[in-house]
Amino acid sequence: MTHQEIQELLPLYALGGLDEQSNKTIVEHLAESCEVCATELQEWQEVVALLPLAFVPDGPSPEVKARVMARVRQDLRPQTLSARPRRWRPSWIALPLAAAAAILLLIGGLRYQEVVHNLATQAEKATSLAALLAQEQAKLAAREAEVEQLRAQLREQHALVAERAQILAHLEAMLAEQRRLVTVREQEVAQLRAEKERSQAVAAAYERELAALQAEVQRQRETVASTERRAEEFRMALEQQRALVEARTREAAQLRDALARQRAVIEVLTTPGLQMGYLRRAKRGVEAEGHVLWNERKKTWLFYTFRLPPPPPGKEYQVWFMTEREGPVSAGLLVPDHTGTGSLLAAPPSKLFGRVTATAVTLEPAGGLPKPSGEMYLRGSL
Repeated sequence: MTHQEIQELLPLYALGGLDEQSNKTIVEHLAESCEVCATELQEWQEVVALLPLAFVPDGPSPEVKARVMARVRQDLRPQTLSARPRRWRPSWIALPLAAAAAILLLIGGLRYQEVVHNLATQAEKATSLAALLAQEQAKLAAREAEVEQLRAQLREQHALVAERAQILAHLEAMLAEQRRLVTVREQEVAQLRAEKERSQAVAAAYERELAALQAEVQRQRETVASTERRAEEFRMALEQQRALVEARTREAAQLRDALARQRAVIEVLTTPGLQMGYLRRAKRGVEAEGHVLWNERKKTWLFYTFRLPPPPPGKEYQVWFMTEREGPVSAGLLVPDHTGTGSLLAAPPSKLFGRVTATAVTLEPAGGLPKPSGEMYLRGSL
């Protein structure tokens, strides 16, 4: 606290209106032999002592002054001797006494005026001091409110600090556990490093062996690649041979089929009991015709067609037996060549279907149908 601030607080200190800390500060300052503050404090203490006398009395009334002055003048008049004998008193004694009384009265009046003036001055100071005291009390109330608010904030801060302390304790416990785990992990890492150092020598040996094996594998790969190339060449040659064999096999199968058909045809033609019929065109604009040969002994039928047009995509020619009881019965599919010539070797239908009365050739969907549904190209009566 500065010297100026201490001087401002001296009136309140004289009244006893400061707190303990401020009183202690002012006492310590006065103990340092500050004459200015000590003198001013003494004046303020005198003013405080005169506060009960703050009421300023009025001066003496004119009547009192008149009686006093009359008494003084009476004492100053020459004395007359009365006829009554009395004790002799020297006249020179009364005059000094009256003068002394007058002087005392004058000095008393002057002293009274000075006292009144001092009382007025002290009263003004007391009023100022009272106003200052009121201001300081208001400031003190405001500061007490601020102090209470600060205390509430301090309590909140204490609660927050306690909560933070608990959190910190929890975190410290977690940190201690983490440190323990880190220590354990460091020990494990040290062990792993030792094992790694031990295994590095083994790994170096393995790497040398691995390099040798890789070189050997590379040589084997080159050998395998060369072998695979030769095998691929052999495989391609084998595929070509297989394709050639399959083609030859198909040709042989076709030849065998053709040979079998030719043998069957020859047997049909050379066996006694051969019968023959004609297939005539059944569709206008088509110059097709054909023959039907059958042999009851061989139970074989032979169909020949000529100048049949090529069937449309997804269509095939189908040959039919016309029976008495079942009606059309399929004899098989007929495939003409590019000249329209075709043949079909077929077995006769079951006798349960009755006698065959006619034959026909129709255009049906690829694969044929159980009963004819397409257009008829050839037909023949037996």
